[in-house]
This record gives sequence, C-alpha cells and structure tokens, in this order.
Amino acid sequence: MKQNTKTTIIAVANQKGGVGKTTTVVNIASGLAKCNKKVLVIDLDYQANCSLWLNFEPDRKPTIAELLVNSIGGMYINHDDYVRHFTSEHFDFIPAQEETLKGIPSYLASKNDCTNILKDTLSDEYFNKYDFIILDCSPASDLLVTNALAVCDKLLIPVQTDILAYSQVEKTLQTLVNIKKDTDVSKYLLGFLPTMYQKATKHSKEVLSALEESYGDLVIPQTISYRTEVKNAVGMNRTCVSSPRSIVGLEYMSVVGYILKKVGDE
Repeated sequence: MKQNTKTTIIAVANQKGGVGKTTTVVNIASGLAKCNKKVLVIDLDYQANCSLWLNFEPDRKPTIAELLVNSIGGMYINHDDYVRHFTSEHFDFIPAQEETLKGIPSYLASKNDCTNILKDTLSDEYFNKYDFIILDCSPASDLLVTNALAVCDKLLIPVQTDILAYSQVEKTLQTLVNIKKDTDVSKYLLGFLPTMYQKATKHSKEVLSALEESYGDLVIPQTISYRTEVKNAVGMNRTCVSSPRSIVGLEYMSVVGYILKKVGDE
C-alpha cells in the first residue's frame, strides 16, 4: 500500500546532453524502490535510452506517445496497457519509441493549453498509487520538456562536473522560471547533482567548487563518480544500485536518502 498522501513528480532535466540524466533516473528509481516506495519512470526522450536500459523491446503495446495522444483525444485508456514492469528491481515504467515520440511536440503545439497536457494525463487517479513518478527528459528545449517542468513538483538537475555542462545550468533554471511563472524557483528545485566526477582531476574539482559557490545548499552533497561500471550496468540491463559492490550504486543510494528527506517522506 502507498504510505504517503501525494505522488511526488520529479523531472530530471538539463539542457546539456550527456550529463547523466538517464543514469540518474534509473538508479534513483531503483533506490527508491529499495526503500519500499512505489515508483513509475516515464521516458520522455526521443533517444529512448531509458527504455533501452530497462530492456524494453517493441511489443505492439502503446507507449508514452500514444498515452499523450489518447489523453488529448479523450479516448478510453486502460493504463495497464502502457505500463511495463522492471521486475528485477521492482519499479514500473512507460517507455518511449523514437519514431512515435519525435512527432509529439509539434502535435502538442496545435492543442489548447499545450504546456499542461502531461499534467492532465497524470492527473488520472490511476497514478495516485505511485509514491514517485520520475520523468526522464531530453536535452531539447521543446514542449515535452516544457510539459515535464510544468507538471513536476521537483526538478533534479544533473550537472556533469565539466565547464560546458556547468555553463548550461542557467538556461535550465530560466526555463523553469518561465514555466512556473515564479522567480523564486528554489521551492521547485530538488537540487543540482554533480555527476561524472573525477576527484583526481583539477577540472572536476574546480567545476564542483564553482557550482557550490553559485548555488550553495541547492547542490546535493553527494557527487556521482565517473566509472566504467555505469556502462557495464547498461549492457547488463540493470542499475548500479542493484549491485551491492557498486561505488556508483552507493552514491546514488545516498542521493535517494537526500531526496526522501527533502520531500519529507523518510
């Protein structure tokens, strides 16, 4: 049974690609599930890397694109048809397919209140059974990302400890300001997560220091290491959290603890 009274929707986004968004999504989902939370992941990225990581293969069942289209059209929806189960790590997901999802932003643009379509979709009571819904966003600044930021209770921004990734943070924050129509976006921020951290390099340390100087307590006090075990986990269709010997898995479990405290759900 669900223990909290409200589903917390977390968008994981950064307008810079390759910063560890999908790695963060799947490992946090697995970590929350280990903490006995009921979790749903929704893949909103055309590349569908999250779906691939979770070993999704086209099965003639509908994906997130069809869910949005059918929701807009007021069609009858059996939500169980859209949800798949990552049974080995005890969380659910709604997958994406590039060929169907890439046309959705232009389709959304033709509809009224086009920034709140995902919010309307997730308002169905079916989703109330989840403690957390985690949205894996693409680096594009399009209507799918806009919808994710509009519906989310909290935004988690993975930031690769690299100057190019750091330089894109302000764009993501400004997008959040514009969508929430609130200049004080700290209430919507879960935090900045330093990823791909290489403690032996001066560059990583300098970028982390700059991030902390700029955003203070909004920087999550846990770095995610740059390690080959992440690529190995992708190839094995599992998360780092699922391995008790994984350094990255332990780091993500620390982030999960931070999240549970931040949302008052520990």
